[in-house]
Amino acid sequence: MSTPRREAGGNPPLPGDPWEEARPMPPILAAETALESVARPKQARSRETLQRILEAAEALILEKGLADASIPEIVRRAGSSVGGFYARFQDKDELLRALEERFFHDLDARVDALADAGRWEGAPVAPIVAACAAELVEVARTRRNLVAAFLARASRDEGARAEALRFRAGVAERVARLLLARAGEMRHPEPALAVDLGVHLAFGLMLQMVLAGEVRAAGRALSDAELARELTRNMLRFLGVPDGDAASDVTALSTIPAAPPGGPIR
Repeated sequence: MSTPRREAGGNPPLPGDPWEEARPMPPILAAETALESVARPKQARSRETLQRILEAAEALILEKGLADASIPEIVRRAGSSVGGFYARFQDKDELLRALEERFFHDLDARVDALADAGRWEGAPVAPIVAACAAELVEVARTRRNLVAAFLARASRDEGARAEALRFRAGVAERVARLLLARAGEMRHPEPALAVDLGVHLAFGLMLQMVLAGEVRAAGRALSDAELARELTRNMLRFLGVPDGDAASDVTALSTIPAAPPGGPIR
């Protein structure tokens, strides 16, 4: 049985880890992403200022949360001005819309890389599920305050809520396509149903992490490594994947380092 190929430039494999793709992928950062939610400036200098404002806003929201990321502090960090901010955005909510669009672009690229069928040629279900779980936990942890801000916006904006649901459905569809190509490994009588419900359950736990800052079970807060392991175990059992695959996957995941409080997995 062949092992999945490692992406060029990725982190080296962990000792004793045959499924290195179970580790979270590094963020895919584009130098500049064209956004529909904000007019693209014609001059290069103005485009650079826009990018600095977006990056400063995202960094402050991740550090302090949306409520404490004030417009004066955003523009001060971006090396711009309040007037420069309002020349591009009507208010903070419009800024948040642009940040959400940028976030979806980034996450979409990460999902495309994760769900690339060629990357997983010859691989069974278990390491694919492990990689998806690790990625989901990593995004929820490192982007927690940003996702919380998007959730707050979605709670009062039907359009934003519909867009978020469409995006989640698209992610689930790509993951399902990858897993259902291996439906022969699954004992569940309805593999498509099992995959879809499993993805919904995993997203539900990540929602709890975003809102509460942690996932508690058995009287304790689970580390990111524990959470990724349990998400993998639960999904594999639900799909009815043989225990041997589950055991090898859990062994691989046991080497994933836990994130420090509020910090990313690196």
